[in-house]
Amino acid sequence: MYVKGGTQKKSGPRGKAAASTNTGTRRGTANKPLPRKTKSGQEKKGKAPEKREFRYAMMAAFPGHGHGELAGAYPAVCLGMILHTPGTDPGPAALRAIQPAFERGLIRGLFCADRGITQAKPHNLHLQLLKLGLNAVKHYNDDKVDRQGEFRGLQLVGGEFYCPLMPTPLITAGATYIDSRTDEDRAHALNLIQSRKDYQTKIKEYGPTGDQRRQCPALGSHATVTCYRRPQPRPSTVVDLDAPTVRTPAALPTIPRPKRDLPVHPDICRGKSITVPGAVLAKWRQKYPLFTPLWQEAWSGLRSQNEGGNGNLKKSALDSIDNPQLRLPHGRVAQTLLNAVIIFVANLRAIRRFLRDQGIQPRKASTQSAVTQPGEPSDPPLARPLPTEQVEPPPRE
Repeated sequence: MYVKGGTQKKSGPRGKAAASTNTGTRRGTANKPLPRKTKSGQEKKGKAPEKREFRYAMMAAFPGHGHGELAGAYPAVCLGMILHTPGTDPGPAALRAIQPAFERGLIRGLFCADRGITQAKPHNLHLQLLKLGLNAVKHYNDDKVDRQGEFRGLQLVGGEFYCPLMPTPLITAGATYIDSRTDEDRAHALNLIQSRKDYQTKIKEYGPTGDQRRQCPALGSHATVTCYRRPQPRPSTVVDLDAPTVRTPAALPTIPRPKRDLPVHPDICRGKSITVPGAVLAKWRQKYPLFTPLWQEAWSGLRSQNEGGNGNLKKSALDSIDNPQLRLPHGRVAQTLLNAVIIFVANLRAIRRFLRDQGIQPRKASTQSAVTQPGEPSDPPLARPLPTEQVEPPPRE
């Protein structure tokens, strides 16, 4: 979100060296200065000094859950906040925003942000999230919803690695879904996206830094496709057609031979498995493939809770962070402190509203409640610090 910082007068244009203009008419007219336009006194007096707004970008962290039915199990409070320059270093700003909540054990599992977070550098955000044990749920711009890259024959489509010979209609199913205008077209596109699962490479092993050992989908006892690049012997066996659990290789999707095959097949088609480092295409990879049911459930739940938290901070007439009159002092430090106070009040209001809606009576403070009962821990649990690896700080203003 953006926070208004105030207004300032727009400075006049600085002096610039006049560039020579070649009119192409006569000799000697190339370097003649252009005639200077003068303004009348009324135009000078009538034009008021132009003003422009300057703003800060606020990165705020809100609790959320990937399943919508659990969204109302806790109040929508802001867990962390940081102000930074708009459009600069969203990765380090996001890490600093979630740092207080992460060190207290309040963040685990999934990490969700808007589409702009994919523009962050991998070593500033995406690789750091892997070290923290967080799986990112991402959305992409329209030109990146399908194929995002390639590694040793594997093609990354919608955040997941697939067979290099996956049919083109399945690769472009994301764009087909976005361009759908009717329910029938949308259902057809979602069916194509679900059909990608047969061509998805299988993960055999995970590494500590996000590395994955992946295998061709046509290999192994649980192969999902048959490929001419992976010929397999077919022993003569009797198949019980009444048994629904038996799936013969003839019933699997078959990858046809292209008209112009490559003289040398890629690594994923020749070896038993390949290792994909965690740093490869890290800004595009995610746990749930784009537009799949698991992705839609996680994305819609987390984003709706995030937008609801933003609305709680802006909708109040008395303590809205969108009102610059409540934060008249200029400067990032002053704006950060004033926004922290406003968010603190908004969190208290959200907690009271949650207790009222749930019918929970707040406990009264007493001296006995502060005494530690037998069997209870006397010290709070140790906080888990963020990795000490240095990231690039945002530029100073």
